[in-house]
Amino acid sequence: MIPNNQQIAERVQKIIAEILQLPIEEVKPDSLLGEELGATSMDYVETQFRLEVDFEVEFYKDSVVEKLAEIFAPEKLVAGGLLTSFGAAVLRLRMPEIDPARLCEGKPVAGIEAMYTPRSWVRVVKELLNAAPKTCPSCGSDQVQAVKPLISLCQKCRTEIRRPSGEDCLRAWARSAADSLRSAPQSRG
Repeated sequence: MIPNNQQIAERVQKIIAEILQLPIEEVKPDSLLGEELGATSMDYVETQFRLEVDFEVEFYKDSVVEKLAEIFAPEKLVAGGLLTSFGAAVLRLRMPEIDPARLCEGKPVAGIEAMYTPRSWVRVVKELLNAAPKTCPSCGSDQVQAVKPLISLCQKCRTEIRRPSGEDCLRAWARSAADSLRSAPQSRG
């Protein structure tokens, strides 16, 4: 059974508090992990690992900017280490929990992860959990259970079912967002 939004948020908050060795009440949904809570790049790696294990999901590798740049090529998301107008629009759409003023043209790409919030992690976990198959393609049973990050098992017929990875979900999001992003007028943010 997929945890509800509150359960996901509580688990994310608990994991972040443990990693950062902070009282749980200091980890609010919109706390900036780097700037406000002092998270380092190793803390992000540890958070990702712990969330993957806890929720039996697999995030995408590399940074969100690198992955999105790959997906949206030949459109330029970054030029000279700074967000382009298109890059800022993509990130604002992909990361709605981040203040849009922080994701504008000309902002340095380095340090984007410092703007992540617990709500950022919750959004991605929910996306991955919701993308997982709910029924078995072989027998139609709804008795499908995650057994590994990318594998679910039908409890009725024992069929292994591939679950989408973080990269699969990001690519699906990009396909659905591409037309609106490419046709929308780009603001200077």
